[in-house]
Amino acid sequence: MLAGRATALAARLADLTGGATRIQEINRGAVVLCTIDPMGDGDAWVDVQEALDEADTWSVQGRGPGPAPRLLRAELRPADPPVG
Repeated sequence: MLAGRATALAARLADLTGGATRIQEINRGAVVLCTIDPMGDGDAWVDVQEALDEADTWSVQGRGPGPAPRLLRAELRPADPPVG
């Protein structure tokens, strides 16, 4: 289930940003990494943020002025098993 969520998110981010994506398995989850160029269009960024609703946490590394690409990191964790 988690692998499917990570694959779907990676595909969606690649489609929205045109960036290269990769998935890394981590302890208790997966990380989707996507290299993105600075996005000038506010609507495009809204679409990316909506896609990131699937992630448990996310961040953008490399913020600031300039043309350098940024790294988008989205972490997915498995759902907690039912208690009881």
